[in-house]
Amino acid sequence: MSKRKSTDDADVSFSKKRKSSRRIVSDEEEENGDDSISDNSEINNSQNPDFQPQTELKEGEVGIIEKVSVKNFMCHSRLDVSLGPHVNFVVGRNGSGKSAVVTAVVVGLGGKASVTSRGSSVKSFIKTGKRKAEIEVKLRNRGLDAYKPDLYGDSILVQRKLFAEGGSRYELRSKEGKLVSDKREELAHILDQFNIQVDNPVAILNQDTSRNFLNSKSPQDKYKFFLKATQLDQMKKDYATANQQKTITNEIIERKTKTLPYLEKEVLKWEQKFKAFHALDKLKDKEKQLKKELAWSIVSEKERAHQSIEKEIKDEEGKLPKIQQKTANSKVKIKQLTARQKEINDKVMAISDEVKKLEPDLHTKKKNVHDSKEQVRQAQNVFRKYEDGLKSVKRDRELVIKKIDEIKSSSQTNYEADRLARQATIEELQESLEHLQAKNKSTSHDREQYLTATSRLKNEVYTLGQDEQQLRGSLNQSKRQLDELMASRKDRFQRFGRYIPAVMNRIDEYHKSGKFHQKPRGPLGACFQLKEQKWALATESCLKGLVSSFCCHDHHDEKLLEQIFAKECPNKRPSIITCQFRSHVHDVSKHRVQCKDYPSLLDIIKTDDPVIANTLIDQRGVENVILISDNKEARHVMEHKAPYNCKEAFTLVGDQIYCAPTFRYYSNNNDKALVLTSNVEEGIQACKMEVQKLETNFNQLRQKRQQFDAEIRTNQKEEKQCETQLMKIMEAINSTNHKIKELMNIEDPAPVDVSTLEEEIEGYNQQIVTLEENHKQAVEDFKEKQACYQQAETEYRDTQKKIKTRMEESEPLQIESNSVSGEITSAKHSSKRNEEILKNQEKTIADFQKKKEKCEEELEELVRKATKFCPERVNTNRGFQTLQSEIMQINKTIKNEEKLRGNYEEITKKYKETGDAFRKIKHEVTQLRKFNENMEKIMANRNKQYSKLRQYIALRAKYFFIILLSNRTYQGKMSFNHKEESLEITVMPAIQGGESAKDLKSLSGGERSFSTVCFILALWDAMESPFRCLDEFDVFMDMVNRRISMDMMMVVAKEQTGRQFIFLTPQDMSQLDITQNFRIFRMPNPDRGQQTLNFSQAGDANEDEENA
Repeated sequence: MSKRKSTDDADVSFSKKRKSSRRIVSDEEEENGDDSISDNSEINNSQNPDFQPQTELKEGEVGIIEKVSVKNFMCHSRLDVSLGPHVNFVVGRNGSGKSAVVTAVVVGLGGKASVTSRGSSVKSFIKTGKRKAEIEVKLRNRGLDAYKPDLYGDSILVQRKLFAEGGSRYELRSKEGKLVSDKREELAHILDQFNIQVDNPVAILNQDTSRNFLNSKSPQDKYKFFLKATQLDQMKKDYATANQQKTITNEIIERKTKTLPYLEKEVLKWEQKFKAFHALDKLKDKEKQLKKELAWSIVSEKERAHQSIEKEIKDEEGKLPKIQQKTANSKVKIKQLTARQKEINDKVMAISDEVKKLEPDLHTKKKNVHDSKEQVRQAQNVFRKYEDGLKSVKRDRELVIKKIDEIKSSSQTNYEADRLARQATIEELQESLEHLQAKNKSTSHDREQYLTATSRLKNEVYTLGQDEQQLRGSLNQSKRQLDELMASRKDRFQRFGRYIPAVMNRIDEYHKSGKFHQKPRGPLGACFQLKEQKWALATESCLKGLVSSFCCHDHHDEKLLEQIFAKECPNKRPSIITCQFRSHVHDVSKHRVQCKDYPSLLDIIKTDDPVIANTLIDQRGVENVILISDNKEARHVMEHKAPYNCKEAFTLVGDQIYCAPTFRYYSNNNDKALVLTSNVEEGIQACKMEVQKLETNFNQLRQKRQQFDAEIRTNQKEEKQCETQLMKIMEAINSTNHKIKELMNIEDPAPVDVSTLEEEIEGYNQQIVTLEENHKQAVEDFKEKQACYQQAETEYRDTQKKIKTRMEESEPLQIESNSVSGEITSAKHSSKRNEEILKNQEKTIADFQKKKEKCEEELEELVRKATKFCPERVNTNRGFQTLQSEIMQINKTIKNEEKLRGNYEEITKKYKETGDAFRKIKHEVTQLRKFNENMEKIMANRNKQYSKLRQYIALRAKYFFIILLSNRTYQGKMSFNHKEESLEITVMPAIQGGESAKDLKSLSGGERSFSTVCFILALWDAMESPFRCLDEFDVFMDMVNRRISMDMMMVVAKEQTGRQFIFLTPQDMSQLDITQNFRIFRMPNPDRGQQTLNFSQAGDANEDEENA
């Protein structure tokens, strides 16, 4: 049975009220269902509803509904109902939505739609036209039985949202509205804690049940209704579950009992083995003695090791002076080389300054050459102009002389006719001349266009030829790279050259045969990886040929490697670096670049071979090279604020920058890494795409050049045609001009007067003299300008030659500077190496000292342990291995014996385990049997108590039902048959002589409603729910029945102050005596214009699946 309060105020009140009036009924009478009682006046008087004992008014603390709020639910868009802790009336006209409040309580607290008798699924409760509905029920949560008061506070807000698509969602919030949980299981725990049963029809009686219950239910259904209302059915189910668990326990007992004999035999078997295991004690004693000797032999060996370390310390300290001298010599050499480099750099800077001073003069003289050349061209045009003018004037003069001769020799003709004919001819010739001049201008313009186009196309062809040649070289290089990458699929060394795989195979052969002192390393680019692949191009640009170099341990190995190179790659040999291999990387922490913003080249190189790292440090100084992604940023950093110990920087595209004061910037010619690529396939694909792109570009360039060549030939052909046409046009123009002049020079011979012509000849003579003088002056001016041009050209060539000479003088100095720089780098690396050797030597001595101290500590610890294991020292000459071997032999003998007899520890463990398991199972069987015996007694007692409790509750309900009926002078009874699980209810409305009790179906609507109220009130006496709700209980009652029923319910409510009562009625309750514990909520009048809600009957469809 669910949680019941033994101290409930209402139960105590009713118990005291009816204690003296109960009639004892025999068990036989109860079982047979004979529930008739006599008309005892004492019972009727004592149980009269007007009897009101004095009780303390105390509100309920948990489970009380404080407020119900709905939104878009049934007929309500928004409704808030605040309820009091005791009696509440919800009144309103029919159709005002009173029943929606009860439905909201049931659905809001997790009830199914079928329980409400208002619909088949929760989505049918959503107001028409809306997508969702919301319900909020506020429950009181106070006192000792409060549920998680620290989380929820004094009230729990239960919210449920219904969706038109089906399904719903729960939200459990605290009094302040804070979300605590959205699980339905949490709501179930709350309802169980508060003893709320939303599916209990007695706790919440809806309209359909109140109208038709007593009329429509069978005796068996009424009995089930009684059990459910009183929670006896839940108690019955709990007992059935307990009996089922008892059966399962019996099966477990039976199964474990069968295993006990087998376990007992196992225990006896291992016990015999355990007792028979005592014959190896003597051999174990000898083993123990040998272990003592072994402990002191370890001490002796450690003492000898301590003496050896002391000797090594002495030898290493003797090497220090020689190393210190080498370090000092390296520093002196660095100082000398640095001074020499400064001297060379000063000379180079002096030459550079001198060249910079000469450059402005060179530009000025170059401009003078250009200006002089232009003046020569203009002077040449002037003297040619005068020369052409002189020829033209002389030709005109000859024509005039010839004209005079003709005039003098001509005879008399028809001069007027001749003049008119000449005039017409002149006009025709002038018109023809204008046409020829226009055609000459157009053809000249076309010729100029063709010449311009031809010149432009020739420049384009020259540029395309240069691009084609450059592209052909790039294409051939890319194809070679593709071939090498394709070959490197099978052999990663192939990318370093076709001959490298053969070289590597030969090196492996020499190494396996023991010819090398140490196996050479290389190519260096194949011996390390990059932590960030984006720096591959920068790394190749920095290391250059070093990525293909090899390094050897000594000159002996170098000669062998040279022999291999001579056999495998005689034409193109990789460089060889000879340096003693070391087992640890140089300590460059003091001399490396100090920069947090940019990584050094050493930082991004990943290798497990110290030889490779040391070679890169010695040969290239990778610890002093930084990497900067952006070119502009790199230029700024290296020119103005280079990091400490930084010498060079490389950008993402491989550009090289030297830091100030010798700031220099060198661009990289390569656009991708060739050998340091991490993914060969990606490199092959990229290279294929590059080859394809270059081939496409090359073909496009070739096609474009061929197209330009064709256009040039076409333009040249057209230009020649235009030139030929121009020559013909000029001949025609000259001929026409000549004819016009001849015709215009012909004059009428009226008086044969040639004086004008002779004056014209004189004018021509004067023009000829003037033109000859101008021509002579122009020729002299041309020669003068030409001499100036030659002088300017000579001066420009001299200055250019002087600059070139000075630049050639700086090249040996630059080469010498680079050489000295290399020597300085080598000397610094040598100095650094010597310093490192010195440090390593000092570290070696320190390590030996630590080793000595550690050896002394270990020796002391060994002596302590040996003393602890064997206090008296055992002097022995036998070594650790000898003693260990003898101990192992004895141990082997012990194991062989144990193998025959079994392992002592294993046997002891097995004997203990089997014994413990046997005792544990035996104890468990005994305990389970006791538990089942107690369980059986308890269940027998429980079943007996269950029958008594059921009989007691039924008896109370019967008497209370009779008492309530008597308020209307009705007679009736509730007949229980617990064997057949049936409940018969009979009611006789009024005491009439000779008239028998009526079945409920024969009662009128008002009589049935009154009987229903009496039945419900009788069951309320045995119900633990914190609230009771009746919906339109008085629907068929007349005024008398309604008043009496209301009085009875008010009496019950006043006696049960710890319970909450919610009554829904269409009647006006204003006539009630309203107290502080009573509250009336009036529903708003219904909107009669609203359409009828579309609710289907319960059972017409399956319940929607509801998500917690």
